[in-house]
Amino acid sequence: MSQRVESPRLRLGVLGIVVIALFVPLFARLWYLQVLSSESFTEAAEANRIRVVQVEAPRGRILDRDGTVLVDNRVSIVVTVDRVRFAELEDADRTAMLERLAAELSRYGSPATVEQLQDRVDDVRYSRYAPVPVAEDATEELKIYIEEHQELFPSVAVERVAVRRYPYGTRAAHVIGSVGEINDEELEERANKPKTYIRGNQIGKTGVERIYEDDLRGMPGQTVFEVDAMGDPVRILEDLSTPPIPGDDVWLTIDIETQALSEDLLAQALEDARNRRVSGDNLPNRGNAGSVVVTDPRNGEVLAMASYPVFDPADFVNGISSTRWEFLNSDEADKPILNRAIQGVYAPGSTYKLFTGLAAMVHGLRTPDQPFLDQGTFTIEDCRGPGCTFRNAGSKAYGTVDMRRAMTVSSDAYFYSIGADFWNNRGRLGDEAQQETIRTFGFGQETGVPLPSEQDGRVPTPQQRKAQYEANPELFLTGDWFTGDNVIMTIGQGDVGVTPLQLANGYATFANGGTRYAPNIARKITRSGSPDTIKRSFEPRINGRVEMDPVHRQALLDGLIGVTTRDGGTARATFAGFPNDTFPVAGKTGTAEVDGKADTALFAAFGPAPAPEFQVAIVLEESGFGGTAAAPVARALFDVFAGVAPMPVIQPGGALVEPPLEGAEVDDTAERPADRLGQIAEGGAD
Repeated sequence: MSQRVESPRLRLGVLGIVVIALFVPLFARLWYLQVLSSESFTEAAEANRIRVVQVEAPRGRILDRDGTVLVDNRVSIVVTVDRVRFAELEDADRTAMLERLAAELSRYGSPATVEQLQDRVDDVRYSRYAPVPVAEDATEELKIYIEEHQELFPSVAVERVAVRRYPYGTRAAHVIGSVGEINDEELEERANKPKTYIRGNQIGKTGVERIYEDDLRGMPGQTVFEVDAMGDPVRILEDLSTPPIPGDDVWLTIDIETQALSEDLLAQALEDARNRRVSGDNLPNRGNAGSVVVTDPRNGEVLAMASYPVFDPADFVNGISSTRWEFLNSDEADKPILNRAIQGVYAPGSTYKLFTGLAAMVHGLRTPDQPFLDQGTFTIEDCRGPGCTFRNAGSKAYGTVDMRRAMTVSSDAYFYSIGADFWNNRGRLGDEAQQETIRTFGFGQETGVPLPSEQDGRVPTPQQRKAQYEANPELFLTGDWFTGDNVIMTIGQGDVGVTPLQLANGYATFANGGTRYAPNIARKITRSGSPDTIKRSFEPRINGRVEMDPVHRQALLDGLIGVTTRDGGTARATFAGFPNDTFPVAGKTGTAEVDGKADTALFAAFGPAPAPEFQVAIVLEESGFGGTAAAPVARALFDVFAGVAPMPVIQPGGALVEPPLEGAEVDDTAERPADRLGQIAEGGAD
């Protein structure tokens, strides 16, 4: 009986213990959430309430040396497709949507086909995580239409974005470079940069845009939205948002008029070469590509850097199509994307004789006045066979010449003999005595110009030949170096290779008395819109010095001046009528033979000698003789530098015209400065 009374009490007690056991953890958890962790959960709730969107800042401008704006920004209406949402659609819905989009794009002035849109969406160059641009510079009417009919265009968005604008078209395109969407590798490289990047951001890909990316990129801003439970924006939280700060402005050393004139003269010279009749067994001139470089030998500043063929940097705005990219890199189009001033490697021909002549005097193999009988040919001593005799162009004999005269008339035989003497005296001088002197002028190494993908050229040596043979024996008959290799190297043939900028820099080093500058492409960095607020400036950079005996240098300088002024000078006819008495130009023609192609024409010159302000180097691929094709380009440039012809005026869009008379308006139908090129007398063969 007592057991029946105690049993309910026991059960109630056990139940109470269970209830307490259950509620204690619950109350403890509530106390933990409301007291100990209230701050962190408040922050989490706040994070769920807001969304932060990065606002990309406008890039800084790019200006020429005098402040002319070469690159700035404009607003473009861009139509994009979200790949993720697009992929979620059924096949039939995707096709139908693209058909509607292509029709509306075409109706509103942005012609497109379904195939073109699909190709752009599938383009692997675009990030998987960012919307793909399928139309740029769309109209405001198209934007309104798509936004009002969004149900017909799932995955499609239309937005305004800041894009690069090029007031002068293709001018200086290879120097300026291009921008494009950041890729995963670049995103990783710049993960810790103060100016943060996210997928879809633009970044400099080539040229100045790439090298000065840290300056040109602005500081991204943030727009902070308050969102509802569905994640839809309710309002902008102004107190948390930060405005983007535009990037800094980069001022180049380039003078846009000199740049444009160099480009026009280059294009005209190549066209003239294509139209020039060739004689004998000479191959027809393709005149397909080339470069003109103008520098200031006093400080290494690059005043102009022209490369042909050209490309339009506007093609890269909002992304370049894969078809266009392949064209710009194709051999059939002669690779317009290539900056031949720093990436083209050419045999320098007779322009190399300046440096081999100096090497001969430095090592005691020649004196300035030492006579040499040029009979039109040179035969290697104790050599038998057809490969032992080397000839002047046309086997022309120049009679008795010394260093000065040999330089003026470009006597190959004279320099052939120097090459042979270097090799014959290798026991005393070493295998690379000639090359050692040549390298002091910067050949065989990068100049240090702040532009990407510069090539270092080639100064061939016996050791290199041996290494090349061992690495690729099928490409060489032997790994040995012979007297003939030295002979042809001395006139800039064989395996010698230089870039146009290297050639200009080597001559500038000689011109200024031996200071080898690293070429500069930028003068200063200023705060956006504040030209007087200089954040950085770029002083001349010295890469080395070349010690030259004044007697040796004067002999070579006399020979170079003779090229443009004296009887027999290979560019005398081209410089006929030029004011040599007040503005003497020292120069050297070059004609480099290329197997299976027409000759490469070269000319390097500086003036006024002996205190030069301008250095010019011209390289024209498959264009014939240096005196005929390249020297007239230099003459037209020096006409402007010397005040013989006026500096042309550049128009919006990039056209060059003759400057107007004082008080008159510019006439954009006036004669182009390049039209005068055909009026300049042609020079000699070399």
